[in-house]
Amino acid sequence: MKYVEVAFCPGAVMAGTNIDLPPGSLPISKIVDCTLFRGSDATNPAAEVAATATKIDENTIQLDVDTTTRDLLVLRYIPKGAIRALGFN
Repeated sequence: MKYVEVAFCPGAVMAGTNIDLPPGSLPISKIVDCTLFRGSDATNPAAEVAATATKIDENTIQLDVDTTTRDLLVLRYIPKGAIRALGFN
């Protein structure tokens, strides 16, 4: 499957709160999946955190987990208008 991958730091956000894509990101048609990496702190090592992203609109998502200022989100999605034009399946 072909998709767009955008990596960004969402900041400290509570689960269920809207998160905007970074400026310049292609609009979302369908989310494929996401990976949330939590950076280490004085107590815990860096780790992958289970998370599910939900599309709210073409530039906004929500996660089912709280995020911290140490997190990096990698969102994979099919961009709007690209399914037929670019051969996305």
